[in-house]
Amino acid sequence: MIFPGSCSAHSVNTGNFTTNVTIRDINRSILNIFRKLRHGTLLEGLADIMILKKVTSVADILEREVQPTIKEWLRRVNLVPELTSIPLSDADRTDHLPKLFQDLIYRLRLGYAAHRPVSQAAAAHGEIRYSQGYSAATLVEESRILQVATFNTLHLHHSELNQDRMLLDIMVIADEADAQLTETVRSLTGMKLAKGAA
Repeated sequence: MIFPGSCSAHSVNTGNFTTNVTIRDINRSILNIFRKLRHGTLLEGLADIMILKKVTSVADILEREVQPTIKEWLRRVNLVPELTSIPLSDADRTDHLPKLFQDLIYRLRLGYAAHRPVSQAAAAHGEIRYSQGYSAATLVEESRILQVATFNTLHLHHSELNQDRMLLDIMVIADEADAQLTETVRSLTGMKLAKGAA
C-alpha cells in the first residue's frame, strides 16, 4: 500500500522546527493506524490519528494571530465612512485592541462558566473615545467589526480548531465583546452627562 514517490523527502514545518518526512514515513504511520483499528485497539488508533492532526485552541490561535486580526479590523474600519469621518491615526484607532485581545484570551482560558472579571481598560477606553469625538453608535459599530474580524481569523484557521469546543468559545468571544462594549459605552455616556451637568 506504499504509494508512488514513497522515497521522496518533504520538508514539514511543525511550528517549532522543520524536519524532512518521506511519503513512506506517512504511509507507514497510516498503515499502523489501520492495523491497530483492525485488531481492536481502537483507542490507540484514534490517539495516533490525533497525533497526525494537531488541534489548537481558539485562545492560542487568537494569541498567535493578534496582529493580523488587528490589521484586518483596521482595514474593515477604514471602509466605514461613519468611522473614518473621525480623524485618527492608525495607532490611535487601534491602541485599545492589544489589551482587549489580552482580556479576551484570558477569558477564553478561564472557561465559559467562570466568573468574568470587570475590565478597567474598557472603561478607560470609553473616556478616550469620548475625547476623540466618538458616540455610542460609533462604539457599537467598532465592536461589531471587531467580532467580524475575530471570527474571520477563526474561519481562516478552522482546520486547526477543536470543533467540539468551537461554539462554546464563540459564545465566550461574543459575551466578552458585548460586556466590554457595555463598559465602554457606560463610561462614554458618563463623560457626556458630567460635561452636561458642569
